[in-house]
Amino acid sequence: KSFDAHPRKDSQVRQLAWDGDGIWVSIRLDSTLRLFHAHTFQHLQDVDIEPYVSKMLGTGKLGFSFVRITALMVSSNRLWIGTGNGVIISIPLTDSNKATKAAGNQPGSVVYSDDSGDKVTAGTFVPYCSMAQAQLCFHGHRDAVKFFTAVPGHADPSASCGGEAAGEKTTDAAAQEGTKSMLVMSGGEGYIDFRMGDEDVEGEEGEQPPMKLHPSQAKAERSHLIVWQILDNED
Repeated sequence: KSFDAHPRKDSQVRQLAWDGDGIWVSIRLDSTLRLFHAHTFQHLQDVDIEPYVSKMLGTGKLGFSFVRITALMVSSNRLWIGTGNGVIISIPLTDSNKATKAAGNQPGSVVYSDDSGDKVTAGTFVPYCSMAQAQLCFHGHRDAVKFFTAVPGHADPSASCGGEAAGEKTTDAAAQEGTKSMLVMSGGEGYIDFRMGDEDVEGEEGEQPPMKLHPSQAKAERSHLIVWQILDNED
């Protein structure tokens, strides 16, 4: 069965992210994400991320370029969004759309939400975006975010000091259990800390940047992975 994900007939679906009974859909050259019910295909929620990207980059730097969604993934009960500007947004998911309405007309708030979405089959989970808790990542890419991936991991328990021999096994087991996490990775060209900008810093004595001195090395450094550790016991 097919259904229209966008009113424009020439629009193209770019990414899909599924969780529970909901599917988030991104459209090519569109900054709005759309949530549909996976079984009824009901349109449940729209979220426009353009105001968030403008807030990070500034409207002057954004200019007339489109805010494109280039990567999408659900992990650790969050929707991870990567854009063509290198900005990464992480939004907690909730099973109710009531929390999303409280944000009102704030930047990045929900632009569409269907009240009947709360009447889906009991016992199911629909991953509404909780925009009031949306987070902009200070770390991003200089160019488009190419992909997301997530793998399980945990912090190294050897960093903590050991105790009595009789209690070491219990302590280590508790430490390992308490530090279970997911490692979320983004891939893209270049790296930037948006708090500092992307201006090249020259050496103290006016030296040329290393990328100009070693072009072969610069080519390899253009692709970067950024890794976040998300602890299981975090809200």
